[in-house]
Order: sequence, then structure tokens, then C-alpha cells
Amino acid sequence: MSQQPLINYHTHWRPSGYQPGSGQGHVAGTGEQLRSVVMLRDNPDPRRLALLASIRDPFEQLWVKDFYLNTATKVIVLIDTSASMGYIGKVSRFEVVQDISRQLALSVYRSGDAFGLYMGAEKLNKIQMLPPKPNRSAWTWINKHLPTIRPQGHHVEGLLKVSAYLPKKPCLVFVVSDFRWPQDQLKHLLKKINHHHVVPIMLQDSAETDSAPNHGLAILNDIETGDKRFVWMRPALKQKIEAVRNKHTSEVISDCRRFNIKPFVVHDQFKSGLLTEYFKKFT
Repeated sequence: MSQQPLINYHTHWRPSGYQPGSGQGHVAGTGEQLRSVVMLRDNPDPRRLALLASIRDPFEQLWVKDFYLNTATKVIVLIDTSASMGYIGKVSRFEVVQDISRQLALSVYRSGDAFGLYMGAEKLNKIQMLPPKPNRSAWTWINKHLPTIRPQGHHVEGLLKVSAYLPKKPCLVFVVSDFRWPQDQLKHLLKKINHHHVVPIMLQDSAETDSAPNHGLAILNDIETGDKRFVWMRPALKQKIEAVRNKHTSEVISDCRRFNIKPFVVHDQFKSGLLTEYFKKFT
């Protein structure tokens, strides 16, 4: 089991329902956030006695503190399984996907929330899907199923159809991908699921630019199509490749900004502590 710290996530809205969990809900119950101060007869729990309010009451009534119920949040991971996700550079990209999924599943379970996972590329994977529910075995499910996935396909039209399987009520959705998608597909997906709290997790590998030689013959491999091209590397071409990558990153950030979203970028290995810091800064 991974020794990384748990991910402390939260949403920008209050979850509804009565299932206990990590989120601050709408209804009264056991939680940390004060909802109101009520009379003891309305909430007969002397352990929550509000001393100051009781002392100030001219009618000498006893008052107690009333809190919001900590309500379960549904957390769902959407995984891009197109061919580029099989890239192996400094790290194996799909192994990083598995690590992210495991860390989220464990963190969600420890928080008492519901975890779900869906995968797709040209088609949505309807055989290996995990609908969101409180599930202590989600970590085991990921270890069993994700290693069997072989990324393939040139686009993610299938993943765009996942909105029909997501809950109608708002939930927390992580989209894990390198986002090497055809134009407008990311905007199309975000438009469909924008009523949820969406966190795009963008995977990058330093080997995509750092491993290329400054001079000499090199083979450039297009992972999406399988096409290979022999080129004579030179500093100007290496800079051009890096510029293309930077442009792609800027385009993903720009598409996300349209929906008031900021992507979380993973450089090589995933570190759960950095994702916790992301939630502190941007949500």
C-alpha cells in the first residue's frame, strides 16, 4: 500500500443527503461547522450546551449548539485510455494513472465518501466501470482492473458519453489525461459536466523534451497513430518541440479557464500532497 499522505479534497458547494461523510452538508447533524444556537428542548443534547447564550437569556432558558451534518460527497475519476496514455518516458504514464486512482480511492474511503471510476477512449468502457458508492474495496478493484487496460485509440469520443452515467446532483469529478485530444473535445466534455466540481489532472513527462538529443539522428514516434519519423535533431528543432508542448499546455489551461477551472499538472511522478495544496489554493 502506498505511503503517500491522504488527499484532503473539498468542493465549493455543500453536498445534500443524510449519508455521513466528509463534506459540510445542508441539514442538522454531527459536524464541525456551527449551524445555529437552539433551545435545549428543540435539540435535547446537553453535551452541546452553549454557556454564553444560556447565561445571557433573561428567561433563564438553556441553549445548545446545532451543527451541520458532515455529508458524504460522491467522488468520481474519469480516465482517458487513448493510445497516448500508454507513453513510457521517465515514468509509465498509465502507471501514474493507477497511482492517482489508488490514492483517491483510499482517501475517499477514509473520508467516508462515495468513490466511482469510468474509463474510455474511442468507446466508453462499459465492462470495467465502478459506479459511485461507499466502497472499501475500490482500492482492490483498481489494482485488479487497471493493470489489464492497454491504452489505444486516436480520440476520446467514448469518454464524452460518460455524462449519462454520472449522478444528476453535483459531485467531485477528476479527469485524468494528457489531454492530447482533437480540438474542442476538452471543451465539449467540460460543457457536459460543468455542473459538477471538475478537476482536470494533466499528465506530463519530462522525457518528452529532455531525452531528445541536441544533435544527431532521432526517431519521433506518434503514440496516437503509431507513425514514426526519422529526423536530424538540432537545437532549433528541439526548441520547436518544446514550444509545441508549451502551446498545448496553454491551450488546455485556456479551455479550462472558460469554465472557471484550473488544471492540476503532474510532472512525472504523482505526489498526493501537491494535490492537497491545489485544493487549498484553487477551490
